[in-house]
Amino acid sequence: MKRRKKNIYKKIIKYPITVWMLASIVLFSTLYATYSAYNGTSIVKRVVSTQATSTKVFSSNYLEDYSNTNIAVKDLRTTTEGNFVMAITVCNYDQMDFNSYAKSNIEYELKAELVQYNSTTGEYVLVREVQKEGTGEEARKKKFTVKRIMDNNAEVEEDERDLNTGSFTVLFNESLEGGNPLKDAFEICFDSAEVVKAIPDLFIRVIATPTPESQQLNPGISTMACIISISQGRTVETGWHGSLQENGNEEYDGYNLIIEGSGAGTIEILWNNNLFAMNPAFDALYGSSGSNILGPEIIPPGKPSGWIKRTLTVNSMVDNRYVVQFYKKQPAAVGTGNIECDNYTPQPVEEP
Repeated sequence: MKRRKKNIYKKIIKYPITVWMLASIVLFSTLYATYSAYNGTSIVKRVVSTQATSTKVFSSNYLEDYSNTNIAVKDLRTTTEGNFVMAITVCNYDQMDFNSYAKSNIEYELKAELVQYNSTTGEYVLVREVQKEGTGEEARKKKFTVKRIMDNNAEVEEDERDLNTGSFTVLFNESLEGGNPLKDAFEICFDSAEVVKAIPDLFIRVIATPTPESQQLNPGISTMACIISISQGRTVETGWHGSLQENGNEEYDGYNLIIEGSGAGTIEILWNNNLFAMNPAFDALYGSSGSNILGPEIIPPGKPSGWIKRTLTVNSMVDNRYVVQFYKKQPAAVGTGNIECDNYTPQPVEEP
Protein backbone atom coordinates (compact mmCIF):
# COMPACT_ATOMS: atom_id res chain seq x y z
CA MET A 1 0.00 0.00 0.00
CA LYS A 2 2.84 2.41 0.91
CA ARG A 3 4.62 1.59 -2.38
CA ARG A 4 1.38 2.31 -4.33
CA LYS A 5 1.00 5.71 -2.65
CA LYS A 6 4.62 6.57 -3.48
CA ASN A 7 4.05 5.63 -7.15
CA ILE A 8 0.94 7.83 -7.35
CA TYR A 9 2.84 10.70 -5.73
CA LYS A 10 5.76 10.32 -8.20
CA LYS A 11 3.33 10.44 -11.16
CA ILE A 12 1.67 13.60 -9.83
CA ILE A 13 5.10 15.24 -9.50
CA LYS A 14 6.14 14.06 -12.95
CA TYR A 15 2.96 14.99 -14.84
CA PRO A 16 1.42 17.93 -12.92
CA ILE A 17 -0.25 19.53 -15.97
CA THR A 18 -1.90 16.29 -17.11
CA VAL A 19 -3.27 15.62 -13.62
CA TRP A 20 -4.57 19.20 -13.35
CA MET A 21 -6.38 18.90 -16.69
CA LEU A 22 -8.04 15.63 -15.72
CA ALA A 23 -9.20 17.09 -12.41
CA SER A 24 -10.59 20.15 -14.21
CA ILE A 25 -12.52 17.97 -16.67
CA VAL A 26 -14.10 15.98 -13.82
CA LEU A 27 -15.03 19.17 -11.94
CA PHE A 28 -16.50 20.82 -15.06
CA SER A 29 -18.54 17.70 -15.86
CA THR A 30 -19.96 17.66 -12.34
CA LEU A 31 -20.87 21.35 -12.45
CA TYR A 32 -22.44 21.00 -15.92
CA ALA A 33 -24.57 18.03 -14.82
CA THR A 34 -25.72 19.95 -11.76
CA TYR A 35 -26.54 23.03 -13.85
CA SER A 36 -28.40 20.95 -16.44
CA ALA A 37 -30.54 19.32 -13.77
CA TYR A 38 -31.31 22.69 -12.19
CA ASN A 39 -32.03 24.39 -15.51
CA GLY A 40 -34.30 21.54 -16.60
CA THR A 41 -36.29 21.83 -13.38
CA SER A 42 -36.58 25.58 -13.81
CA ILE A 43 -37.94 25.21 -17.33
CA VAL A 44 -40.60 22.79 -16.13
CA LYS A 45 -41.68 25.20 -13.41
CA ARG A 46 -41.82 28.22 -15.72
CA VAL A 47 -45.16 27.39 -17.33
CA VAL A 48 -47.95 29.97 -17.46
CA SER A 49 -48.39 30.74 -13.78
CA THR A 50 -46.94 33.95 -12.42
CA GLN A 51 -46.91 32.45 -8.95
CA ALA A 52 -44.67 29.86 -7.37
CA THR A 53 -45.39 26.27 -8.34
CA SER A 54 -48.37 25.17 -6.28
CA THR A 55 -48.74 21.95 -4.35
CA LYS A 56 -52.35 22.58 -3.33
CA VAL A 57 -54.02 19.58 -4.94
CA PHE A 58 -56.95 19.52 -2.49
CA SER A 59 -58.99 22.67 -3.11
CA SER A 60 -62.48 24.15 -3.30
CA ASN A 61 -64.45 27.07 -4.68
CA TYR A 62 -65.48 28.12 -1.14
CA LEU A 63 -63.62 26.01 1.43
CA GLU A 64 -60.27 27.28 2.67
CA ASP A 65 -57.43 25.81 4.71
CA TYR A 66 -58.85 25.13 8.15
CA SER A 67 -57.53 26.16 11.53
CA ASN A 68 -59.26 25.69 14.90
CA THR A 69 -58.64 29.36 15.62
CA ASN A 70 -59.26 30.74 12.13
CA ILE A 71 -62.09 29.37 10.00
CA ALA A 72 -63.26 31.24 6.90
CA VAL A 73 -66.72 32.84 7.11
CA LYS A 74 -68.60 33.43 3.85
CA ASP A 75 -71.44 35.96 4.18
CA LEU A 76 -73.39 35.53 0.95
CA ARG A 77 -76.11 37.88 -0.29
CA THR A 78 -79.00 37.41 -2.70
CA THR A 79 -81.81 39.47 -4.18
CA THR A 80 -84.02 36.49 -5.05
CA GLU A 81 -86.80 35.00 -2.96
CA GLY A 82 -87.36 31.38 -1.98
CA ASN A 83 -84.88 28.75 -0.86
CA PHE A 84 -81.25 29.61 -1.60
CA VAL A 85 -79.23 26.78 -3.17
CA MET A 86 -75.49 26.91 -3.85
CA ALA A 87 -72.83 24.40 -4.83
CA ILE A 88 -69.59 23.69 -3.00
CA THR A 89 -66.87 21.86 -4.91
CA VAL A 90 -64.04 19.70 -3.60
CA CYS A 91 -61.25 19.19 -6.16
CA ASN A 92 -58.02 17.25 -6.52
CA TYR A 93 -56.34 20.08 -8.44
CA ASP A 94 -55.17 23.62 -7.78
CA GLN A 95 -57.90 26.19 -8.45
CA MET A 96 -55.37 28.29 -10.39
CA ASP A 97 -53.87 25.46 -12.44
CA PHE A 98 -55.75 22.39 -13.68
CA ASN A 99 -52.41 20.81 -14.60
CA SER A 100 -51.49 20.66 -10.91
CA TYR A 101 -53.55 17.66 -9.87
CA ALA A 102 -53.07 14.88 -7.34
CA LYS A 103 -51.17 11.86 -8.60
CA SER A 104 -52.67 9.60 -5.91
CA ASN A 105 -56.23 9.06 -4.67
CA ILE A 106 -57.57 11.42 -2.02
CA GLU A 107 -59.99 9.88 0.46
CA TYR A 108 -61.84 12.45 2.54
CA GLU A 109 -64.85 13.05 4.78
CA LEU A 110 -67.19 15.95 4.06
CA LYS A 111 -69.13 17.07 7.12
CA ALA A 112 -71.89 19.69 7.12
CA GLU A 113 -73.41 21.09 10.31
CA LEU A 114 -76.28 23.48 11.08
CA VAL A 115 -74.88 26.01 13.55
CA GLN A 116 -75.68 29.24 15.38
CA TYR A 117 -73.41 32.03 16.54
CA ASN A 118 -72.87 32.30 20.30
CA SER A 119 -72.12 35.97 20.98
CA THR A 120 -70.93 35.20 24.52
CA THR A 121 -68.19 32.76 23.51
CA GLY A 122 -67.67 34.03 19.96
CA GLU A 123 -68.06 30.47 18.65
CA TYR A 124 -70.39 28.73 16.21
CA VAL A 125 -72.23 25.89 17.97
CA LEU A 126 -74.61 23.18 16.78
CA VAL A 127 -78.30 24.07 17.01
CA ARG A 128 -80.16 22.19 19.76
CA GLU A 129 -83.69 21.98 18.38
CA VAL A 130 -85.46 21.66 15.05
CA GLN A 131 -85.94 25.03 13.40
CA LYS A 132 -89.55 25.82 12.41
CA GLU A 133 -91.37 28.62 10.64
CA GLY A 134 -94.70 29.71 12.19
CA THR A 135 -96.46 28.38 15.28
CA GLY A 136 -98.99 25.72 16.23
CA GLU A 137 -100.37 23.35 13.62
CA GLU A 138 -99.36 25.75 10.83
CA ALA A 139 -95.68 25.51 11.74
CA ARG A 140 -93.39 23.88 9.22
CA LYS A 141 -89.86 22.60 9.57
CA LYS A 142 -87.33 24.80 7.80
CA LYS A 143 -85.37 23.27 4.95
CA PHE A 144 -81.62 23.02 5.47
CA THR A 145 -80.17 20.22 3.36
CA VAL A 146 -76.99 18.95 1.69
CA LYS A 147 -77.13 17.01 -1.58
CA ARG A 148 -74.29 15.29 -3.43
CA ILE A 149 -74.60 16.21 -7.12
CA MET A 150 -71.22 15.29 -8.68
CA ASP A 151 -68.68 12.52 -8.14
CA ASN A 152 -65.32 12.57 -9.97
CA ASN A 153 -66.74 14.97 -12.61
CA ALA A 154 -69.80 12.75 -13.17
CA GLU A 155 -73.32 13.78 -12.20
CA VAL A 156 -74.93 11.49 -9.61
CA GLU A 157 -78.48 10.60 -8.71
CA GLU A 158 -80.21 12.66 -6.04
CA ASP A 159 -78.65 12.09 -2.63
CA GLU A 160 -80.20 14.73 -0.35
CA ARG A 161 -79.73 14.67 3.41
CA ASP A 162 -81.55 16.71 6.06
CA LEU A 163 -79.50 19.02 8.30
CA ASN A 164 -82.44 20.19 10.39
CA THR A 165 -82.99 17.04 12.41
CA GLY A 166 -81.28 14.52 14.70
CA SER A 167 -77.66 15.51 15.32
CA PHE A 168 -77.95 18.42 12.82
CA THR A 169 -74.91 16.95 11.07
CA VAL A 170 -74.48 14.92 7.89
CA LEU A 171 -71.39 13.04 6.68
CA PHE A 172 -70.22 11.98 3.22
CA ASN A 173 -67.26 9.63 2.76
CA GLU A 174 -65.78 10.44 -0.64
CA SER A 175 -62.80 9.72 -2.88
CA LEU A 176 -61.12 11.67 -5.69
CA GLU A 177 -59.12 9.42 -8.01
CA GLY A 178 -55.56 10.49 -8.75
CA GLY A 179 -54.02 11.01 -12.17
CA ASN A 180 -56.57 13.46 -13.65
CA PRO A 181 -58.21 16.76 -12.62
CA LEU A 182 -61.46 15.75 -10.90
CA LYS A 183 -64.05 17.32 -8.60
CA ASP A 184 -66.97 16.41 -6.37
CA ALA A 185 -69.85 18.86 -5.84
CA PHE A 186 -72.45 19.27 -3.11
CA GLU A 187 -75.51 21.52 -3.05
CA ILE A 188 -76.42 23.16 0.24
CA CYS A 189 -79.87 24.69 0.73
CA PHE A 190 -80.94 27.50 3.06
CA ASP A 191 -84.64 27.82 3.88
CA SER A 192 -86.54 30.78 2.38
CA ALA A 193 -87.38 32.07 5.87
CA GLU A 194 -83.66 32.46 6.55
CA VAL A 195 -82.95 34.11 3.19
CA VAL A 196 -85.24 37.11 3.83
CA LYS A 197 -83.46 38.10 7.04
CA ALA A 198 -81.17 41.12 6.93
CA ILE A 199 -79.02 39.54 9.64
CA PRO A 200 -78.71 35.72 9.51
CA ASP A 201 -79.43 33.54 12.54
CA LEU A 202 -78.41 30.16 11.16
CA PHE A 203 -75.23 29.07 9.39
CA ILE A 204 -73.97 25.93 7.68
CA ARG A 205 -70.45 24.84 8.55
CA VAL A 206 -68.75 22.59 5.98
CA ILE A 207 -65.49 20.72 6.65
CA ALA A 208 -63.57 18.47 4.21
CA THR A 209 -60.99 16.29 6.00
CA PRO A 210 -58.54 14.09 4.05
CA THR A 211 -57.49 10.80 5.63
CA PRO A 212 -53.96 10.49 7.07
CA GLU A 213 -53.10 7.99 4.33
CA SER A 214 -54.14 10.49 1.65
CA GLN A 215 -52.01 13.18 3.28
CA GLN A 216 -49.01 10.87 3.16
CA LEU A 217 -49.58 10.04 -0.52
CA ASN A 218 -50.25 13.68 -1.45
CA PRO A 219 -47.91 15.92 0.58
CA GLY A 220 -49.21 19.42 1.25
CA ILE A 221 -52.94 18.68 1.39
CA SER A 222 -54.84 19.65 4.53
CA THR A 223 -58.33 20.01 5.98
CA MET A 224 -60.53 22.70 4.41
CA ALA A 225 -63.58 24.40 5.91
CA CYS A 226 -65.84 27.43 5.92
CA ILE A 227 -68.97 28.76 7.60
CA ILE A 228 -71.66 30.03 5.21
CA SER A 229 -74.60 32.36 5.77
CA ILE A 230 -77.16 33.87 3.41
CA SER A 231 -79.29 37.00 3.68
CA GLN A 232 -80.88 39.81 1.70
CA GLY A 233 -78.92 42.42 3.61
CA ARG A 234 -77.86 44.34 0.48
CA THR A 235 -78.33 44.38 -3.27
CA VAL A 236 -75.75 42.54 -5.31
CA GLU A 237 -74.79 43.12 -8.92
CA THR A 238 -75.08 40.15 -11.21
CA GLY A 239 -72.93 39.56 -14.23
CA TRP A 240 -69.74 37.89 -15.42
CA HIS A 241 -66.47 39.27 -16.76
CA GLY A 242 -63.03 38.00 -17.69
CA SER A 243 -59.57 39.54 -17.57
CA LEU A 244 -55.96 38.47 -18.07
CA GLN A 245 -53.92 38.00 -14.92
CA GLU A 246 -50.62 38.86 -16.67
CA ASN A 247 -49.57 42.11 -18.33
CA GLY A 248 -47.15 42.30 -21.25
CA ASN A 249 -45.07 39.47 -22.64
CA GLU A 250 -42.75 38.90 -19.68
CA GLU A 251 -40.88 35.58 -19.54
CA TYR A 252 -43.92 33.36 -19.18
CA ASP A 253 -45.03 30.64 -21.56
CA GLY A 254 -48.66 31.71 -21.52
CA TYR A 255 -51.46 33.64 -19.88
CA ASN A 256 -54.18 33.01 -17.30
CA LEU A 257 -57.67 34.27 -18.19
CA ILE A 258 -59.66 34.78 -14.96
CA ILE A 259 -63.45 34.54 -15.43
CA GLU A 260 -65.67 35.28 -12.42
CA GLY A 261 -69.05 36.70 -11.52
CA SER A 262 -72.54 35.99 -10.25
CA GLY A 263 -75.76 34.87 -11.87
CA ALA A 264 -76.39 32.38 -14.64
CA GLY A 265 -75.97 32.65 -18.41
CA THR A 266 -73.23 32.43 -21.04
CA ILE A 267 -70.01 34.30 -21.74
CA GLU A 268 -67.77 34.17 -24.81
CA ILE A 269 -64.05 33.30 -24.83
CA LEU A 270 -62.19 34.44 -27.95
CA TRP A 271 -58.52 34.14 -28.91
CA ASN A 272 -56.08 34.33 -31.80
CA ASN A 273 -55.39 30.68 -32.55
CA ASN A 274 -52.32 31.57 -34.59
CA LEU A 275 -50.63 32.78 -31.41
CA PHE A 276 -52.25 30.86 -28.54
CA ALA A 277 -53.77 27.47 -27.71
CA MET A 278 -56.30 26.77 -24.95
CA ASN A 279 -55.11 24.42 -22.21
CA PRO A 280 -56.47 20.97 -23.21
CA ALA A 281 -56.99 20.14 -19.51
CA PHE A 282 -59.63 22.90 -19.31
CA ASP A 283 -61.32 21.51 -22.41
CA ALA A 284 -61.29 18.00 -20.95
CA LEU A 285 -62.75 19.22 -17.68
CA TYR A 286 -65.51 21.43 -19.07
CA GLY A 287 -65.79 20.52 -22.74
CA SER A 288 -67.61 17.74 -24.55
CA SER A 289 -65.81 15.02 -22.59
CA GLY A 290 -66.29 16.72 -19.24
CA SER A 291 -69.06 18.81 -17.70
CA ASN A 292 -70.23 19.83 -21.19
CA ILE A 293 -70.51 23.53 -20.38
CA LEU A 294 -67.83 24.67 -22.85
CA GLY A 295 -69.21 25.00 -26.35
CA PRO A 296 -67.46 23.90 -29.57
CA GLU A 297 -64.92 25.98 -31.49
CA ILE A 298 -66.49 28.33 -34.02
CA ILE A 299 -65.18 31.16 -36.22
CA PRO A 300 -66.36 34.44 -34.69
CA PRO A 301 -67.84 36.95 -37.13
CA GLY A 302 -66.02 40.25 -37.43
CA LYS A 303 -62.67 38.85 -36.27
CA PRO A 304 -59.52 38.37 -38.41
CA SER A 305 -58.64 34.98 -39.86
CA GLY A 306 -57.36 32.52 -37.28
CA TRP A 307 -59.55 33.64 -34.38
CA ILE A 308 -61.68 31.12 -32.44
CA LYS A 309 -64.66 31.56 -30.14
CA ARG A 310 -66.04 29.18 -27.51
CA THR A 311 -69.06 29.84 -25.31
CA LEU A 312 -68.87 29.04 -21.59
CA THR A 313 -72.11 28.35 -19.73
CA VAL A 314 -71.81 29.88 -16.24
CA ASN A 315 -73.81 29.61 -13.03
CA SER A 316 -72.41 31.08 -9.82
CA MET A 317 -74.35 28.55 -7.74
CA VAL A 318 -72.22 25.84 -9.36
CA ASP A 319 -68.90 27.65 -9.90
CA ASN A 320 -68.24 31.36 -9.45
CA ARG A 321 -64.70 31.44 -10.83
CA TYR A 322 -62.78 29.83 -13.69
CA VAL A 323 -59.12 30.05 -14.69
CA VAL A 324 -58.46 29.36 -18.38
CA GLN A 325 -54.84 28.94 -19.40
CA PHE A 326 -53.57 29.82 -22.87
CA TYR A 327 -50.17 28.62 -24.07
CA LYS A 328 -48.03 30.58 -26.50
CA LYS A 329 -47.50 29.19 -29.99
CA GLN A 330 -44.99 31.97 -30.68
CA PRO A 331 -42.52 33.10 -28.00
CA ALA A 332 -43.15 36.82 -28.60
CA ALA A 333 -46.96 36.52 -28.49
CA VAL A 334 -48.74 39.07 -26.26
CA GLY A 335 -52.06 38.20 -24.62
CA THR A 336 -53.54 41.70 -24.59
CA GLY A 337 -55.55 42.12 -27.77
CA ASN A 338 -55.26 38.44 -28.64
CA ILE A 339 -57.24 36.84 -25.78
CA GLU A 340 -60.68 38.22 -24.91
CA CYS A 341 -63.69 37.39 -22.75
CA ASP A 342 -66.87 39.34 -23.42
CA ASN A 343 -70.57 39.33 -24.24
CA TYR A 344 -72.13 37.98 -21.06
CA THR A 345 -75.74 36.97 -21.74
CA PRO A 346 -77.93 36.34 -18.66
CA GLN A 347 -80.08 33.24 -18.59
CA PRO A 348 -83.67 34.12 -19.58
CA VAL A 349 -86.09 34.28 -16.66
CA GLU A 350 -88.82 31.65 -17.00
CA GLU A 351 -92.37 32.95 -16.91
CA PRO A 352 -94.46 31.58 -14.01
